[in-house]
Amino acid sequence: MRKYVICFITAIVLAACDDDFGLNGQASSQLIVEGWIEDGGFPIVMLTRSFPVSTEYQSTDALEDYMLRWAKVTLSNGTDSVVLTGKYDEGYFPPFVYTTSYMKGEAGRQYMLTVDYRDYHATATTTIPSVPRDCVFKVERCSDNDTLCRLKATFSDNLSEKNYYQFFVRVGVATKQYQASYLGAYDDTVLGEVTEVPVYRGHQMDFKEYIPFFTLDDTLSVKFANIDETSFRIWDSYAKMLSLSSNMFLSTSTNMYSNINGGLGYWCGYATITDHIVIRDSVGR
Repeated sequence: MRKYVICFITAIVLAACDDDFGLNGQASSQLIVEGWIEDGGFPIVMLTRSFPVSTEYQSTDALEDYMLRWAKVTLSNGTDSVVLTGKYDEGYFPPFVYTTSYMKGEAGRQYMLTVDYRDYHATATTTIPSVPRDCVFKVERCSDNDTLCRLKATFSDNLSEKNYYQFFVRVGVATKQYQASYLGAYDDTVLGEVTEVPVYRGHQMDFKEYIPFFTLDDTLSVKFANIDETSFRIWDSYAKMLSLSSNMFLSTSTNMYSNINGGLGYWCGYATITDHIVIRDSVGR
């Protein structure tokens, strides 16, 4: 069985398998879709092919060869449809996105994505739920470290309806891209009417030791998103994959959940509240 590890955070997709070929063999590439649309925002879609893992050295410069720049990407809301335009944008990684200014996301609507590129054909559907209730953030110093701080969020859940949530974090202003907060997906089954939860830094592909907390010099933008059940399954499986991969005694043989028919990856709809936090100025407030 071929196993794929997808790093949604960086869009670098590593493909490995056990029975299909040896370590020096080549796996067939799969289409990888990373895309989202927010209430009041324009769609963003990034396309790559899976990157095969082998024992031979492969320069990261070769990753550019796995970006797909000439695909036809179509977005439909059930009434209108638009073909997205591809363009370079250094604010994202990989630095090539498909987007449009002719269709904004609207809460309560469903959005179908279609991708065509050579022999690849993929479709996916997502919905944008209603905007979540207010969310309040609080910064506290870590008791065992003078330079690190914890971020906590307090929010209310409407107990009369089913909801799923995900936190996204962007550190600094060098990028436009938000990372999924580690363990930041919540099914309201485990929540009360008012709940306080930790908000952790997203994982980065910089090969440094992962530290979930923030430094005094960090400036954050945090999105608190109401998501549908499918998007929750995607981000919950992503968090579980990260947790298992960091444990030397446990491993997983399953792929992360994907809602892409004809490929791998995700297409998600978000209704968000965004807050901007300067850690140093917010400690203890």
